[in-house]
Amino acid sequence: MNPIVLEAAEHFSAGRPDQADALCAAVLKLEPDHVPALHLAAVAAFVTDRAADGAALLNRLFDIDPDHAPALVTLGDALAVKGEHEGAVAAFRRALRRRPDDAGLHNKLGVALGELSRFDEAEAAYRRAIALDAQLTRACFNLAVALAEQRRLAEAEEAYRTLIAREPAHHGVWLNLGNVLVDQNRLAEAVAAYRRALDADPANPGLLCNLGAALYRQGLLEDAIVQYRRAIALVPDNVAALRLLGLVLHEARHLHEAAAIYRQTFALDPADHMIATNLGACLSDLGAFDDAIAACKQALLLKSDHAPAHTNLGIIFEKQERVDDAVAAHRCAVAADPAYAKGHANLAVALRNAGEIDEALAVSRCAVALDPEQPLAQYNHAHFLLMNGDFANGFEAYRWRRKCKTLSDGDPILSEPEWQGEPLEGRTLLLFAEYGLGDALHFVRYLPMVTAKGGKIILQVQPALASLLMQLPGVTVIPRAEPLPPFDLQLPLMSLPRIFGTTLDNLPADVPYLHPDPEKLLRWRAALGRVTRLKVGVVWAGNPKHKGDRQRSLSAEAVLPRLVMPGVQLYSLQKEPRPEDGPVLAALHDDIIDLAPALGDFDDTAAAVAALDLVIAVDTSVAHLAGALGRPVWMLTPYALDWRWLRDREDSPWYPTMRLFRQRGPREWDDPLMRLSAALAILVAKAEG
Repeated sequence: MNPIVLEAAEHFSAGRPDQADALCAAVLKLEPDHVPALHLAAVAAFVTDRAADGAALLNRLFDIDPDHAPALVTLGDALAVKGEHEGAVAAFRRALRRRPDDAGLHNKLGVALGELSRFDEAEAAYRRAIALDAQLTRACFNLAVALAEQRRLAEAEEAYRTLIAREPAHHGVWLNLGNVLVDQNRLAEAVAAYRRALDADPANPGLLCNLGAALYRQGLLEDAIVQYRRAIALVPDNVAALRLLGLVLHEARHLHEAAAIYRQTFALDPADHMIATNLGACLSDLGAFDDAIAACKQALLLKSDHAPAHTNLGIIFEKQERVDDAVAAHRCAVAADPAYAKGHANLAVALRNAGEIDEALAVSRCAVALDPEQPLAQYNHAHFLLMNGDFANGFEAYRWRRKCKTLSDGDPILSEPEWQGEPLEGRTLLLFAEYGLGDALHFVRYLPMVTAKGGKIILQVQPALASLLMQLPGVTVIPRAEPLPPFDLQLPLMSLPRIFGTTLDNLPADVPYLHPDPEKLLRWRAALGRVTRLKVGVVWAGNPKHKGDRQRSLSAEAVLPRLVMPGVQLYSLQKEPRPEDGPVLAALHDDIIDLAPALGDFDDTAAAVAALDLVIAVDTSVAHLAGALGRPVWMLTPYALDWRWLRDREDSPWYPTMRLFRQRGPREWDDPLMRLSAALAILVAKAEG
């Protein structure tokens, strides 16, 4: 080779492309067709960002030698840099005709094919490269990438692990292995892989975000927050990381921090309608409704057909009890996106609250058809089915509550299998209470059916119910928070209707199925025995933390004055009167006697209820208790809040001694209170007649 070209090559190898180019130019001035000089000059031109000069030099070379393999490789590299991957593929294929055993060239071809998403062809190129040179690390890595892109995850994982066994410090291999493991939902292993990647690359914000995402999917929200904060510390204006941090803070209920991050993110990207929508939801959770509405409206200014923003507006309006506005907003959501399952699900709930039960059921069917795997939509749909008396499908859909994190928080975390209703001989079954006290009182009616299956039965319930339920035969009652004995199977108490195939025709309604303590009952009867008037216990409000409390609870002022009449002695069974009830109770003097100080747990309450002639209650645990004891109970119930009271009925198939005074329209209490007061007057007249 020309010694000047050799010197030029040495300059190029030493990182001095300008000197190399000058020497090649001197050679080409004397020998314009000198192929090695043309090639090296072209390479130097591309390296020094003179692509047009490089292309011209290559064209001169190809006029002399159309299949010059090194030049074809240079052309392929140049085209790849420009994003012209089809041309790069063609150049590399032409070069391979001259150099079919060049492993690196096969790898280059694979990369170009991968850029065109022709991953099966890329895989073949990489496999050929590895067959020629098994130690070609970049081809081994690229093969794993191509396999992953084809969703052949197990093969990709094996390829990455093979490379790790040989070169555990190879850049990117642990990160990519983590991604493949995430795609296989092997999250704990993915987290371990990402942490290994961070050992080599601790300042990689994208890697930290991947680790955060894997931790988030494991439910480790606080750990995920730590990783997102690390990513943002490295790049404070990293909008992607800020967006994710806001979402996880929001879900972890760090609402003030989430709102601040959403605001920071929106300031960096004021065209992001999703962040404005999320900010609205967060502010709604904080109770800052005016600001929440403003954020959602800002989102809609950016994207008028953004269905989630309409949905969030609807949810805010529901919290403000603007029922018609809520329905209208949810209708906008489904009009904007007819395939938006969450929009249909929320519209169904809003329609129920507005009293449009038939339309609510139809819309709910649409929601679950659009997204059958959405737990909360299925759970709400179960309520609509049950409310309409479709127990078979309703109790089946009710199983979805177990997949709703917000509904299963506080339930025991168990590894034992769920009982499916088979005989229990020789085994122990744990039944555990869910949700409120009334739910437990309602569904313990099934225990005789369970004990008939044989085996041992453990019942875990809220401590306030334990002493009352210890009377149940064949059952060991354990209060929550106390250690559980060993058991073989488990089931939530509210799954028993499904297990036993409950319908309206066969539901277990024999009462009483609970009984007061005989000695306590005697004491209560002795204490109340001198009262000749009708003895009526009253509960006008439930647990204020119940999500439907605003629909079901009333004030003492709304209820008690209507019940004061000759021939009636009222007794308060209200365990925790609200502050505003105090003056009302004081003004009634002896017309109402407060029994609450004497009621320690439900065993005490059961004895007191059994000594009364009638219990009047809103939809609370005391109403269930009176029904389970077989005592007369009149219940004030909202129009359509709880599925178990069905629709348009004044009786309850669950409790034969219960009479329902139902709202005839949402939020309208005057009518049922008037009817109840009139019914009480008639009852007194009959008692005195």
